[in-house]
Amino acid sequence: MTAFPSNEEDASLMMAASQAHIPPDKKNSADKSNNSNTDALARSNLLRLETAELIKEATLHLHPNGNDSSIHYEAKWAPMVRGYISNLSSVLSALEKCTLSPDICLISSSSSTSVSGGGVKEKGMEQLSGGAESTKYRVPLQSDKFLKSIPGGSSATIPWTFPFSGKVKVLPIGSYAHIGNAGLTNRHANGNVVPTLDLAVLVKGGDGDKDAFVGGKDYLNHRFTDKQNILAVHIAKQLSHKKHRTKIGAVHLTRVFGDSRKVALLLTPPPTIDNDDKKGKDKKKKRKRGEDDTDGGKKMKNKLRFHVRLIFGVEQQQHQSEDNANLQQNDEDDDNDDESMDREESYNHSMHLFQSWIPISRLFPNRCNNRGADKLSSAESIDIRYHSTPHYNNALSESLHLQSTTKLISDTISNMFFGSNMVATPITTFHETLLLIKIWALQRGLLRGHDSFTTTTIALILVYLYRTKTIGKRMGSVQAFTTFMKFWSEVDWLGEDAGTTSAIASSLSTPSSSAQLLLSRKLKRKAAFVIPADGKNESQTIAGCPQARHYREGIRSSSNDDNVPKTLLDCYKQCFTTASSSSPSIPNDCHSDSPILLDPTMTINYLARLSPSFVRESRAEAYAALRCIHGQERDGGIGGRGFGSVFRKLFLETNRFWTRYDAYVRIPLGVVPKMVSQRGGKKKQPGKSGIAGVDIDSRVWGRDVEDLGYDESVCRGVVEVLHRALGDRVTAIRILTQGNGDIRKDGTSSSEQSVESLSTKAIENSDQCYTVPIRGSGSTGFEAKSGGRPPEPPVHPLNQDEPFLVVGLRIDPNASRRVVDRGPPAEDVEESKAFVALWGDHAQLRRFQDGAIVRAVVWNLPASSKNTIAESMPQFAGMDRSMGGIVENVVQHIVKLHFTESKWMKKGRAKHVSFELRNMVGFVDGVLSAKPSPVSDSFTLHKNVMAAFDSLADFLRQNSITVVDNSLGKERKASKLGLPLKIDEVEPLSPCLRYSSLFPPVPHPFLGAIDRGIDKRKVSGAVVGTPVLIQIRFEGSSKWPTSLNAMGAAKCAMLIQLAEGIEKMKQSGNLDEFDGPIDVTPTYLDIGYRGYSWRVIVRADQELRMLKNLRNPTDEAKALRLSLINRHVRGSMHHSLIHAIHTRHPSSSLVSRLAHRWVASHMLSDMIPQEAIELIVAKIYTDPHEKAVSKMHSLGAPPSTVVAGFLRFLQVLSTHDWANEPLIVDPQSHMTAHDRGLILAQFNSIRGPDRNSGPAMYIISPADYDGVEGMTASKVVGEDGSAQEVVEQTGALERVWSPTYTSKFPERVVLHRAAALAKCSHDHLTTCIMNGSSGSSWVAAFQESSTSLTSYSALLRVDNVFVIDNGCCSTNADSVIGAPSKQDSDGDVASPFERSLLKRYAGPKDLRKKMYKNLVLEKSTLHEWHPVKSLISKLRSKYGDYAVFFYNEFSPDIIAMIWRPTAFVPRAFSAMNSEFQSPVLKLWKDDSLVITNTDDLMSEIVFAGRDILSDVKILDDKKPDSSQNDWK
Repeated sequence: MTAFPSNEEDASLMMAASQAHIPPDKKNSADKSNNSNTDALARSNLLRLETAELIKEATLHLHPNGNDSSIHYEAKWAPMVRGYISNLSSVLSALEKCTLSPDICLISSSSSTSVSGGGVKEKGMEQLSGGAESTKYRVPLQSDKFLKSIPGGSSATIPWTFPFSGKVKVLPIGSYAHIGNAGLTNRHANGNVVPTLDLAVLVKGGDGDKDAFVGGKDYLNHRFTDKQNILAVHIAKQLSHKKHRTKIGAVHLTRVFGDSRKVALLLTPPPTIDNDDKKGKDKKKKRKRGEDDTDGGKKMKNKLRFHVRLIFGVEQQQHQSEDNANLQQNDEDDDNDDESMDREESYNHSMHLFQSWIPISRLFPNRCNNRGADKLSSAESIDIRYHSTPHYNNALSESLHLQSTTKLISDTISNMFFGSNMVATPITTFHETLLLIKIWALQRGLLRGHDSFTTTTIALILVYLYRTKTIGKRMGSVQAFTTFMKFWSEVDWLGEDAGTTSAIASSLSTPSSSAQLLLSRKLKRKAAFVIPADGKNESQTIAGCPQARHYREGIRSSSNDDNVPKTLLDCYKQCFTTASSSSPSIPNDCHSDSPILLDPTMTINYLARLSPSFVRESRAEAYAALRCIHGQERDGGIGGRGFGSVFRKLFLETNRFWTRYDAYVRIPLGVVPKMVSQRGGKKKQPGKSGIAGVDIDSRVWGRDVEDLGYDESVCRGVVEVLHRALGDRVTAIRILTQGNGDIRKDGTSSSEQSVESLSTKAIENSDQCYTVPIRGSGSTGFEAKSGGRPPEPPVHPLNQDEPFLVVGLRIDPNASRRVVDRGPPAEDVEESKAFVALWGDHAQLRRFQDGAIVRAVVWNLPASSKNTIAESMPQFAGMDRSMGGIVENVVQHIVKLHFTESKWMKKGRAKHVSFELRNMVGFVDGVLSAKPSPVSDSFTLHKNVMAAFDSLADFLRQNSITVVDNSLGKERKASKLGLPLKIDEVEPLSPCLRYSSLFPPVPHPFLGAIDRGIDKRKVSGAVVGTPVLIQIRFEGSSKWPTSLNAMGAAKCAMLIQLAEGIEKMKQSGNLDEFDGPIDVTPTYLDIGYRGYSWRVIVRADQELRMLKNLRNPTDEAKALRLSLINRHVRGSMHHSLIHAIHTRHPSSSLVSRLAHRWVASHMLSDMIPQEAIELIVAKIYTDPHEKAVSKMHSLGAPPSTVVAGFLRFLQVLSTHDWANEPLIVDPQSHMTAHDRGLILAQFNSIRGPDRNSGPAMYIISPADYDGVEGMTASKVVGEDGSAQEVVEQTGALERVWSPTYTSKFPERVVLHRAAALAKCSHDHLTTCIMNGSSGSSWVAAFQESSTSLTSYSALLRVDNVFVIDNGCCSTNADSVIGAPSKQDSDGDVASPFERSLLKRYAGPKDLRKKMYKNLVLEKSTLHEWHPVKSLISKLRSKYGDYAVFFYNEFSPDIIAMIWRPTAFVPRAFSAMNSEFQSPVLKLWKDDSLVITNTDDLMSEIVFAGRDILSDVKILDDKKPDSSQNDWK
């Protein structure tokens, strides 16, 4: 067993790593916060205990051989695995000798019958018409010999056939074969996917062996992979034969590590019933760790336990001689198949010699082993230079190293932990660390399949760390996990860390060598590692490697080119590094960058399949994991979610592809050019083209097709070209790959389902695993020519026929709004050509203010201009704030220019790409059009009302300045407004003054509005909405009254005097901006100014001081003081806080408004305060790691689009543990660690042991502490520590923190309902993104379903007269972006937001007034019109103890109510509380004589709304008899 280090060792090591990880300038602040020894020790111990439990639950043991020592710890169903593999081996050993040909892979049934290789004719295959051109194959075949043999080839009359001896060798590889099954986990720790056991099917290679399947020059031009794929199909057909079906089960074709060029077989065992012979006590036996649930002694029917994957390779044979110096020879670059074959070669691996038929020099990364099938004439090939194919060569090496890779891992485990002494239960720190890393990667979509980690690659990285002693034997699993994260995040795998490539490109002095200089700098910084051999260090391994020696002595000595790398390691670095950068001026059409980790023989790069985008994302995730472990996350320490959140964040929380990015784009692959075509209108130059019709100077991708393959070249090309075009506008670009989607549960079906349907469903749910059944009709296939098919996406959509490449973009909100891409000067020929090649005709010469004449691309085109982007889809007014700037336009242009074939554009069949769920913005913003609408831009509407506020504030301050007026008395002061005191401050409180109003106010003609182009033929007589709330503060004076009643009268008198002063100034001067009625109440003043209705309240600080100084305040005084503090002090501070966030993060205001719309759509208006919604959104935008200093972009960056922000809002609302954790919103870090500790302690004290006490939604902001009124100002947004400077300290007394806006609302039942609705909405919207929903199916997230309505107790229908806007209805919301109704506009495209705003501007029909040019109407206007809201307030205040009332404030067509369960509990009779009570008829108990009478209660409710309600529908009639039975 593993020897764990002591607690003190663990804590000290974590502390040392944490200190080394923190930048020097941040160490002091970090030490003060949470890096004490006690905290580190507690965090370390808790994390170690939690990971230990996780390891126990996740470990799975399946011994391949089976022995007495392994029975006690392996899974109970391990004998089933060994039996299945035994049956499989017997079938494979019985394969017959035959001759294989490509015809065995034909999908056409007529062709499959003529196969000479023993192919099985299959049912359900339909004849494909169209001859050879429409012939499809099950697997991709692209070798030169195959293409010559098909119709139209140079050797079409000679079929390509090759013998198969029928002999294969089956060996376990991967986690199944490792000592102790390192990396093998059960289904629950594997993303709810059953484990896949890998078996290698090995054939012999060579020229002298009669049983050899491959040999000669089969390593050239895809011959080897074609042979492997044909053999895979042949074996798949044999395994799926009827006589083997009951033992083998279903057979599917799949890909090896996501490579579309290499085929594997995925086998699903048939469902069986395994009856246990031992009945009785075995039924009661406890389930062993690692095995699935059983039903007594009888295993569940159709219970899938595992998959088996067959991976094809070449058998490795040990060579007896240890001296291989004489076996090395140079291989000529000869492409003639008829010349003599290269002799078989051998290479050294861990003190053993393995034989291979491939010459050693052919495995060098700089060799070209795939030159395409088309032969060029000598005249055409004069200027052709074949490029190296490092990825193709590495794929060959993978097939040779299936055995040695497994042996390398097992030898490391054995030598490091066991030596010669094997233990009964081989569980080591290596196993535990590998399991933790696997779960961590799986939760983040970094494991399985295409362009991601595999369990083997993670294990190999651990092998390197153990062999180099970076991880020591005595390290625990948590320490080893931390070391892995540190290693992966800090190593410069791509050579990009020293500075951004765009900055490097801008600093280059010689334009002609910009790409070369950039490449050389990347090569110097790029890291490359070699796994040490046994008993050697890394340097000794490199020096003694025969492959490296052969490179130095042979290749280097025969070359005089100074550009040829001097060592084999440098050769790997050069071949796996390109000039890819984020600069559009660096030419590059090859994207073969990959990290480098070589085996001891230096013949295979284990990390070659990882793309730069994956490396950047995984390193950022590893860096975030380090910060979490070291306690540098604000939520991970004291005052946050506690120590346990570290474990939850690392291993329990899922953050995969569909939740990681701000925007998602679907790029159709059916229109991608089959070969890189000419762009930009330049003439073709055949002399510069290696492929006919392709201009090398104008292409930006595709030179790596022969190396990476067509599919991978397109995937990497899309990512890197977009990265180059977008530059710093995005921080991450990633395509959807296998293993990066939703983690779904495997499907279990009933016993009536067939084996095939059960197996297919289970495989389809296996985390986007690419599979094609070998039986049944083939819906997809591969054309005979690689250029005749569209590229295959890494993940095939289950619900779509047309293939798409899904791209996720994480957008920088600041840089994304840049509208000019400035290129190189005109005199820089090379960079200018690269810039024009990237942008096409959009790159034009422009002169800038600094006098420079450069190529540039401008994106701020007006909406009226004729361009394809504006014509294809609606453009929203605030796209730069709501949709990540101009990123969508750039993506559309790049995809159209470089990834859309010209013929599709001419036919008009090319689809325009766009962000998913983009039309959701139409709920909060308008559409740009040729004829701009005055209500189309919500941001402008907010700015207009803010400008009016600034003007009103200046007017009040200037005209309230007091001067001596002797007419009023000796030395009496007065102002123009007649106020005795000057107005010092005018503070905003309204949501529309902080960009938070869903429908910002539109200027009303009767309230002094300026003409803004809105139709005035009919004007509303009421303002639909709440008046703009502001408060005024007078200068200090000793003449304020000292009585509370007198204070209230003085405030009312001030308002009256202010109203009279305005009236007098209107009569004596030109004050047209003031118009409409002026209404004064005891608490506020309503006036009209510049078209807006304003509500003015008075803040008297003297009143607050008076209440604070009361010695024995009454309950009423306490309630009054709290009410005044919340309204005046905390309200102003909250406004400043939210306004600052909305200003800094432009999309946050739209997210807040959209969330408000969602809350109202689910009839939760006034039940979840708008301030609470704003604080949750503020948490999303400001809580992530904004203060983290890192060389990598933070994964916790705030969202940049409305869709991403809204999804995060739903996620927080649905997943936050409201019962056990407070939600602390602290954007500027005003709260200290001590404050957070107090908040947590007070929260736990209020919650109590049952966790049901206190506010249901516990949200704390910086102003939510007692004594906040002692601040000298109402601002909390500023520099860190400013709050502590202005707040008077209370000495030994501790601050009391309590929620302000969620102290009473929402109720617990409302919060539970909101959380459930948020989860459903989040899941639905995520599904819409995943399915590529281009319609309006997303609108269901903003509607109440019919089933949801039936869950209420009663529905009260509101008369249509009181419903102004049906577009916001909770059951049938308007989501169409198109032409509005005739009465609203004249046919221009409009969004739901515009139509709703125009309806609200028009107001209720009965109050509308017609205006005439020659007739002046009386300008009487209601400042506020909310009849339904008034009814709801009345019902809640009077009947709130009996029922909960729901409604939609924006479209109150229905009022729903739910009876409270406590209202129908029988109780004792009381004369004072006898209203709405009826006697209990029977079952009297404990003096419970009366119960609520629902009939009387409903009659009262209906009577209260008699003037507003039109119908009532009772869904749950609580009768006394039923209630008594329930009570009984």
